[in-house]
Amino acid sequence: MAQNALKISTPAPVGDDLAPDVLWAPVSSRVLRHGSRRLEASTFLTDGYGLRQGLEVLPSTVSMSLMAHVWQPNRLKGYPVEDGKGLPFLSAGQVFEGQPRVRKWLATAMVPRAESRYLEPDWIMMSCSGEVGRVTAVYDEHLDKVITHDLLRVVPLDGADYGWLYAYMKTPTFFAIARSSQYGHMIKHLEPGHVLDMPVAMPEANIRERISAKATKALRLRQSSRRLQAEADTAYVRLVNPQQIPLETSFSTRVSASSLTSGRRRFEGQFYRSDVLQVEQLVQAAAAYAQPLTDLVESVTMSPRFKRYFGPNGTTYRSAGELFDVNPAVTKRIYAGLLDNAEVYMLRPGEMIMARSGQTYGLLGRTMVLNENHAGSFGSEDLIRIVPDEAKARTGYLQTVLNHVDYGRPRVVRYASGTSVPHLDPPDIREVLIPRFDSAQEEAIADLSDEATQLGAQADRLETEAVQAAENAVSALTGRHGSLRPLHADA
Repeated sequence: MAQNALKISTPAPVGDDLAPDVLWAPVSSRVLRHGSRRLEASTFLTDGYGLRQGLEVLPSTVSMSLMAHVWQPNRLKGYPVEDGKGLPFLSAGQVFEGQPRVRKWLATAMVPRAESRYLEPDWIMMSCSGEVGRVTAVYDEHLDKVITHDLLRVVPLDGADYGWLYAYMKTPTFFAIARSSQYGHMIKHLEPGHVLDMPVAMPEANIRERISAKATKALRLRQSSRRLQAEADTAYVRLVNPQQIPLETSFSTRVSASSLTSGRRRFEGQFYRSDVLQVEQLVQAAAAYAQPLTDLVESVTMSPRFKRYFGPNGTTYRSAGELFDVNPAVTKRIYAGLLDNAEVYMLRPGEMIMARSGQTYGLLGRTMVLNENHAGSFGSEDLIRIVPDEAKARTGYLQTVLNHVDYGRPRVVRYASGTSVPHLDPPDIREVLIPRFDSAQEEAIADLSDEATQLGAQADRLETEAVQAAENAVSALTGRHGSLRPLHADA
């Protein structure tokens, strides 16, 4: 009887009790005995896990620990102070921008071991919080500034490996491996130990050297591009503030009541900030005369909002944030054919774009000149599009005037409206006054800025070629065919 009372149940097949949309796969129990993420199921379900397994079985593959020292400074709790009163600070997002600008200054006494938070030119930076796995080089704008602890410092043990490491770490393969090693629920993280254990593909020496040379040349060109634009900015400052009058640091001022009776922003307090008014006075006093932007360009327009349809085989899509980052990877593709007026969103070389939404201390109001690398890409509607007229004003001159950190962008951002997410509107941008100087002076500034744009475009193309060559080399080692398109978390 007792024997008959025993009910021996047969286990249901694995996966039968899971919903059909649940992603799962069997994994050998042996992989649970080692590794930092051994009980995170997502680790074994990502492309990066399989790619890592394929690399680690190759005899030529080495771990990152044999190629570089990877470390991270202690967590920093900064205490902001007035601009210029403490140590300049850059966040992770700012480090990846094409034109990083200091927005925050930290109290010197409250930054422990400040020397450990500065960067060296031959390092590689890797994001380790939020969107992990992004990689950038160190440029002049990053030096002598406190850099957030949210970036891992990757220091090649042999300087000769720098170019190969940089190109390899920018590949979709390495990005996918990094994403498979992350941990955390809402905010993903990577630790130095995770990166030190990651595999580094090692093709034949001549292949690595060729890719390394192309990558390092791209970085040199990009640095030269930034220095040329800095020269153009300096030349512009000499024109608008030849006496080097210190700029106001106070925001408050008094304005005549009559000034509130006209204009679209008459009740916006920031429109009358004393520091911006001083810049306006300096610019207009130094110029021979000033003209509204609309008189110097063919058009200043904005595209309407639209419903997005993303997919793997669509047209390259660029958000405003991506356009102002350094040579970002393609993370989204849009089916432009589903829109009736897709042409108005396409990016065209030679035209200018301006970020029309965001924070006044962030990307809002920044401009850039599109180059041939942007041709055929689909741009967000969060852009104001400016079509220059070279016969009236050179594009490089307009770029320098509108985008200058002290004497340009503040004159644009003053027109922003809105609280949570301020916006700029084309009717206001058309009325921004452009100072006019001697044609030779304007030409000199335009020449520097235009050359900076061309060098930057060339650098991006070379870097893209180096990264693609590194990806192809990795694919050849592992016998993989086809292209890998890892999507970011928000794709």
